[in-house]
Order: sequence, then structure tokens, then C-alpha cells
Amino acid sequence: MITVVSKTLRSAAVMMSLGLWVQTAMASEPTDTCNDLDCLLCPAMQDPNSYLEGNMKLMNQLTPGTDRWLFRSDVDLTNEFGMPASMQPEFARLVQAFSAQGTQLAMVVQPTRGLMHRDKLRPDLTQGFDYPLAAGNLRAYLQQLRDAGAIVPDIMQLVENPPAEEYFFRRDHHWTSAGARATARVVADHLLQHPVHAGLTSKAYRTEEGMTQFKDGTMNLALYSLCGNNYGFQYVPGYLTVPENSDVSALFDEEPEPEVILVGTSNSASRDEESKQFNFDGFLKEYLSVDLLNFAMPGAGEYGAMVEYLHSDSYAIDAPPKLIVWELPANYQLADPLMYRQLLPAIEGQCSDTDTLLSNRLEKPGVQINERIELLSNTGTERLDLTGHDGYLDIRVSNGNLKHFYLIVYYDNGMRDKVWIRREAIVSGGQYYLELSRAPEFRNANLLSVFMEPSEALQAPTSLEVRLCR
Repeated sequence: MITVVSKTLRSAAVMMSLGLWVQTAMASEPTDTCNDLDCLLCPAMQDPNSYLEGNMKLMNQLTPGTDRWLFRSDVDLTNEFGMPASMQPEFARLVQAFSAQGTQLAMVVQPTRGLMHRDKLRPDLTQGFDYPLAAGNLRAYLQQLRDAGAIVPDIMQLVENPPAEEYFFRRDHHWTSAGARATARVVADHLLQHPVHAGLTSKAYRTEEGMTQFKDGTMNLALYSLCGNNYGFQYVPGYLTVPENSDVSALFDEEPEPEVILVGTSNSASRDEESKQFNFDGFLKEYLSVDLLNFAMPGAGEYGAMVEYLHSDSYAIDAPPKLIVWELPANYQLADPLMYRQLLPAIEGQCSDTDTLLSNRLEKPGVQINERIELLSNTGTERLDLTGHDGYLDIRVSNGNLKHFYLIVYYDNGMRDKVWIRREAIVSGGQYYLELSRAPEFRNANLLSVFMEPSEALQAPTSLEVRLCR
């Protein structure tokens, strides 16, 4: 990844530009007149203190564009994309683990709002956005994913030639249904040429026009929070995809398990409210002529939806899907080591008794914050030699509300590996996997014990079943 200017210098320059612009807009117009709605904006937009708390942290720095567009400098106008070099082998391990189960992993990387709507940026308020640099870095990111073995459709064709319809909402971080449709078309065209598609069961779908969607917009709400004003709702067409065979009797036919799984963010999630359904899954069904199971989730972070799927009854090791489509905004860098340490063993699932090295079961009347709970012990005369062991922990908690806790693994060389397990509220609890650290400082040491320290309290009785799997 390459940076053109430091964030400090860039922010200083932009604050000066935006400050002059706000002062000019406010001074040059009477209080009852708005020129291009600039008088709806205010100096609080350029104050760093405005973005220190709550949801406003994700809005830094709210920047006006043309035609009532709003952008976030840190997210929409970044030039930086790509995995750190240290994480490339980890992502490759993830792709290979799926492949070993017979599953192909396709990555759908969603471009930023700045890349897709660079024509809506004001020349004096670009926040340091550099289109050639950003496009080059995104192209390199896609190649990183391909080099690791993933199927990666060329989303750059949308960046280089944006569709006529607006890809994103003007004041919201989600894509429109038109953006979802354009992306699904690119993804489908790529997958139709891939050998994996030939092995999928065919099923015809059609897409119909649905409810008109309306968006206030996360950035519009931020504008109201800062300035007490907003640009109002945006209205766009919505769509609904249904099976081509609408015969009522077909509803009672036994459906085979979907061979394609979709995971991702709120852009792909299936919503109860049709006004929030962007129909990405529907467009994929129509263009690929296949059924799919949608596990995308709003508010689940980078990999929460993948965790939810791999821990669900829908994932079976003896009957894995043929294809997983993972939609992610380009800002996610797949850089969290803890992600791989949780997902990789989840692909393998619960180990058999013969592959269990240590096990324990505990009954707790409740758990307290910072309480030290010893899950496993490898001491005394029956101590096992686990030096250099590439294993993983399988932890099952009866109370699914326990989602935040530390796991601490102690070794006989005096080192300890402490990680914080934290799941978003929408992601289910109760089942956790953690791969033992592969870091050099632990490789030649023997595991002595494993502790849990809850960072939240539970009053209800809770049982814990723990295994160390080979």
C-alpha cells in the first residue's frame, strides 16, 4: 500500500479548505437563502472533536460533494487497500482449507464510494483522494486475493466504467439496488466461465420491480447531528427475485440443500423490510440460475457472517457447499490474525474423541467479569508433551449470551498467548474455536493450561465443554 501524503497534513489542508468554504457560504448568502444547499452545512463538520464518540466515529470526516452528495474522508476517500504481507499466507490457508473440503471461495470486493462516484467530488474538497493511486491499490488487492487461490471477479471494470445508474446512495454507505445488480452481473459473468458453475444444480429465477426504496442515509443523519439540517430522503427503484416456476404445487416439493452460500455485510443481507433489501442475492440467483442460501448479516463486521454460517446447522462437513461467495467492502483488509485462528478450525468442526488430546466440562452458577476459569490443565504426572502441536480449542458454552471473554494459553517457557474473543450482538454465541498460536515463541514450548476471563457477567447457570483437538 502506498500513501501520497500523511493523514495529518492532508487533514490540515482539507480543514483549511473546508473552513474557508463554510465561511464563504455562510457569509455570502442571506440567512433565508440557500445556494446549492450549502447553507445547510456548518463548521462542526470540520471539527475533529465531532467524531470522537458513538456512530460519529464512522463518519470522520463528513465532506460535501456536488448534487447533495456526502462522503466520509477516512472510508470513502481512502487511497489505501490491500492485505498486509504477513496476512497473505493466512488468507491462502483459509482458501486452501475450504478447497480441501470441496468448496471454492469467491471474493466480491465492493469498491468505495469515492472510486465509484469520483465525479461527485468537489475539486477543493477531495480530502487527498487520488483516483489513479486508489484504483491501482485496489487492483493490487484483487490480485493478492487471486494469488491466494480465491475466485475474484474483475470489479475494476465497474470502477473504470461506472454504470449510468447511481451505484451508491448519495448520503448512505450502502449500494443501491442498481449497484447490487451491476455487481451481480460482473460476478455472474465471471462465475459462468469458471468450472465450479458447471457442477451446480440449475434453477431458473426472474426479477420483478418491487417496492420503491427510500433512504435517509447514515451520512444524512450525521449531518443532522452536526448541523441540525439534512438533505432529505432519496428514492430509488427496488427489485424482487422469485423462482421462474411459480406453480403453487412446487412450493411443496422437497428442495435440495443449496450448493451456493452467500456471506457478507448489510449490502448483501436479506431483510424483512423490503425497503432495505438491495436484492444482491436475487440478482445472483437470476444471473447464475442457481439457488443460494444467504447468510450475509448487517452489523456483523468483517467476518461475523462467516462465523455465523460455519457454526450453523446449515454447514455440514460431510456435505459442504460447492461455492461460498463472500461480499466485502474494499476497506476491509482481512488483516486480523484472530479471524483466521477462528475460521480455520471452524471449517474442520468438532474433533472426534480419538482426535481429542485434552477435554474438560465445567458447571458454573454464573460468571463474573475478570473471573479466572481454568478450562484445561496439562500438569502433574499425566502431563502430555504437546510441544509444536498444531491444534485448536473447541469451546461450547451453554449460555449463548457469553460473547466477550479472554482466552489465555500458558506455556512452560513462561510465555502466554492472550486473545480477546468478541462477537457482535447479531452473531450467535455458544460455539467458539481458536487455533493455537503458530508464533515462533510458542512453537518449542509445551502447553500447560488454558484459562477464560469473561469481560461480561452472566447470572444464569452456565456449563462449558472444552476440547483441545489435534
